[in-house]
Parts: sequence; structure tokens; C-alpha cells
Amino acid sequence: MIDLHGYHVHEAWKQFTNQIDNIYYTGAKRVTVVTGQGAIMREMPTWIANNPKIKEYRQASHNPGSFTCFFVKKKVDK
Repeated sequence: MIDLHGYHVHEAWKQFTNQIDNIYYTGAKRVTVVTGQGAIMREMPTWIANNPKIKEYRQASHNPGSFTCFFVKKKVDK
């Protein structure tokens, strides 16, 4: 899980990008990102769309400040 509560927008973006990279390389298939319901939540769809490691996401209907991101399949070097 990535929790972005308490960050300013720019710091949250850096934290999101770094943690997505780290989690992706562990081989995880998905990750939950908690943003709260403010500016970071409004930015999240753009951040996700611009990240090549994420193929799709779902925003939780019961909590719009929570996103589940699904990773693209990791390429295996031969």
C-alpha cells in the first residue's frame, strides 16, 4: 500500500513514482494507493495515466480517496 496522506502535491507525486517503481520490480500485480479526498486524489488519474508501469486502475466506490492500480506484466529478460 502507498499512503500519500500528509504530503504536498509535488512530494506526493515523487513518492508515488518512486514507490510504484519499487513495488513493480518486486513482481506485484497490483497496489492500493490511498490519497485522501483532496488535491492528490484529483491528480491521481493523470499520474496513473502517465506511468508506463500501470495498465489500469479502479477508484474505490466506497472511498474515492483510494485507488487500486494494476501493473503491466513485467518483461522477462532472456
